[in-house]
Amino acid sequence: MTLVQFLISGAIFGSVLALLASGYSLVYGVGGVINLSHGAFYLLTAYFVFWFVDANILSYPIAIIVSLILITLFGAFLYVAFIKPTHEYGEIAVLIVTFAMAFVIERAILVYEGAKVGQLEPITLDKFIPGGFDFFGVFLYYQDIIIIISAICVLSFLIIFIKKSKLGKSIRAVSQDMDAAKLMGINVDRILMFTVAVSALLAGFSATLYVPKTGIMPYFGWDYLLLAMSVVILGGMGSLPGSVIGAYLISYVRYFVILYIDLPYQTGFGGISHLLIIIIMLIIRPRGILGKKERV
Repeated sequence: MTLVQFLISGAIFGSVLALLASGYSLVYGVGGVINLSHGAFYLLTAYFVFWFVDANILSYPIAIIVSLILITLFGAFLYVAFIKPTHEYGEIAVLIVTFAMAFVIERAILVYEGAKVGQLEPITLDKFIPGGFDFFGVFLYYQDIIIIISAICVLSFLIIFIKKSKLGKSIRAVSQDMDAAKLMGINVDRILMFTVAVSALLAGFSATLYVPKTGIMPYFGWDYLLLAMSVVILGGMGSLPGSVIGAYLISYVRYFVILYIDLPYQTGFGGISHLLIIIIMLIIRPRGILGKKERV
């Protein structure tokens, strides 16, 4: 891997992680919810698109739009049906129910795909724009450019929306003091449902961008959940700017390992680099780089 490849690959993967982790961080920052179904949002969106296109039900662009709508509605449903009833019993109850939901989704996809094809194989999606061009000796795909630009646009819009819009101000109010927000007449349950739905949309959007490059299997959801958790722990739980910083840091550390470790060990060490980072961060600064102080 050359230096140019290192810089480009780190930027691409960091952009995907930033999208994926921002939704996870948003839900924790607003409601203190640790959602273990977040990786399943990524997984399910990719399979929705694949199923629609594979069965010739929808064209590829329409399948992406419909799948993103479905995963957003699923995020809202998850909150109403599972997170809201268990939230009052504490974080452990939410952890258990969201873990169970993610596991059910993974098993259902495994059973369906295994029965359909006889032998489980990875699926992939078409690139938005095929091809690419040479960039300083590295072949840069148009899909890579789309990933980076899309991530910058979506994350910029999200940050501006939360800071400037009326709904965004309500989200900030709930994140700062949920009880005070209720006294001000803010519908806290509606805000929490909205944030979970948005987190599902962000995870789904990251899947539609990145799966055309990498493919996916039913058990990959846990990998992306761990990556999202690693990013928000490093950047700071509940901090969107922290999640963006953490995403690019973890991405470049991952590719730095790949750059300087021999080929037989690249995958193994690259795959655990983010776990080592969060262990170190939890020891030296549990709040993360830009994290808020723990609620009392």
